[in-house]
Amino acid sequence: MQNPVQQQLPAGLRVLLAEDEPLIAMDGEAVLRGMGVQLVVLARSVSEGLNAIASSTPDAAFLDLRLGADTSVPLAERLAQAGVPFAFLTGYQGDAIPPTFKDRPVVAKPFTPDLLLQALLAMVPKR
Repeated sequence: MQNPVQQQLPAGLRVLLAEDEPLIAMDGEAVLRGMGVQLVVLARSVSEGLNAIASSTPDAAFLDLRLGADTSVPLAERLAQAGVPFAFLTGYQGDAIPPTFKDRPVVAKPFTPDLLLQALLAMVPKR
């Protein structure tokens, strides 16, 4: 039997989580899977994220704004080109988000399960 959260999400949902901090990535994956996300693809770098997108386009994505010394802007650009909804998952505030992506949702770190769920539901309403 599905829990109420799982009933709100589309079945078979695949989410890319681009996060370079291992503990945050593991926590995010556990939270998303607990919500009923079928597949969480973790990417610790821009290159891992681009490879993940190339091999299987996700239904939605959460992007840490900073991935090591890089930004996740190349991932955001690729996802936008593919029409994949995404949100930034970051501790940065204000002007840190590039102007091109100011309209995208931002989930502030440290995040809560409720914040992730709200952002995910806004990105992928039940089909």
